[in-house]
Amino acid sequence: MKKIAMFLALMISVYSCSQDNVVEEPEEKENKEDPKDPDPDPDPDPEPLTWKTIPVPANAGDGKKWEFQDDISDDFEYEFAGENSLSEFGGGKWTNFYHNSWNGPGPTIWRHENVTVSDGNLKLLTTRVNGETKSYGGSNGTLTDKATRLGCITSTKRVVYPVFVEARVKVANAFFASDIWMLSPDDTQEIDILETYGAQNPRNDQQWFSERFHISHHVFIRDPFTDYQPKDASTWQKIDGYPYTSSDWVRIGVYWKSPIDLEYYLNGELIKVMDNLDNVGSKDGIDPLGYTSASAPPNTSDRTGLSKEMDIIINAEVQNWNAEAGRMPTDEEIANFPEDHTLNVDWIRIFKPVDEN
Repeated sequence: MKKIAMFLALMISVYSCSQDNVVEEPEEKENKEDPKDPDPDPDPDPEPLTWKTIPVPANAGDGKKWEFQDDISDDFEYEFAGENSLSEFGGGKWTNFYHNSWNGPGPTIWRHENVTVSDGNLKLLTTRVNGETKSYGGSNGTLTDKATRLGCITSTKRVVYPVFVEARVKVANAFFASDIWMLSPDDTQEIDILETYGAQNPRNDQQWFSERFHISHHVFIRDPFTDYQPKDASTWQKIDGYPYTSSDWVRIGVYWKSPIDLEYYLNGELIKVMDNLDNVGSKDGIDPLGYTSASAPPNTSDRTGLSKEMDIIINAEVQNWNAEAGRMPTDEEIANFPEDHTLNVDWIRIFKPVDEN
């Protein structure tokens, strides 16, 4: 019994000592930050992205950042009714016509009044006047067809590389081209941001074109007229999620990085790069024939590439080659489906790379 009593006394002593030496953990602080967490307190209600703040998908370059160009970008959040004469709109950013007096290719007639802005969108309308025709050059001589009245706008300020231009657009479900492009004042250098044929109709072999976005550019000699554009497989692209180019709204843009470097983006994804004057492998170049020669072209020894400042142009057009193949709107299509024959642009935005500091 004596041994048992001693054992119990010892255990009580040990327990008492252990209790005296207990160290209480401090209460965890609210909002304790983990230094390893790059965003320890994420914004529970972040500001939604806007047309200005959607990240530019192209890389501005080392030590550079993108600077929004407010003086030429436009969200079309205003009203502009069709005017029947040459007019500026959008705070003086645009005129309601082409950049010279030409009224359009093929049987197209660009009309001032077919340019409108409403419901937050630029809207280029399609109309036809009974009995109005237009003659144009075909592959075997002059052709004459019903005229299609369409809209065209031109920026009042020009852009030059390095520049990123992007638009959100709903291609028209119609037998004509929906276009956003840039063109030098002398009509010798052109970059096509959007060129698509959106009719969801197989008539006259249309479907192949309606399924593909055309990714291209041009360089020209004006006299005698000569036109070069790349024609390799990458210039016609089917894009996942777009059974037709007019199936849904699309963000499409180009980073005109230098005279010999173009990057094309669709919905923020890089879809094509052109970075050589000459043809390389299966890809056609910027100017393999020397049409941009600083001396009398063609001359490949002193090509400048896409170096000239350019106007931004947005338009719809029935082009010669499509009209000749019968790919143009009918009277019934224009009259019965006016929304399908409207090219809608939600916004167009322009950025320049500038020094971070």
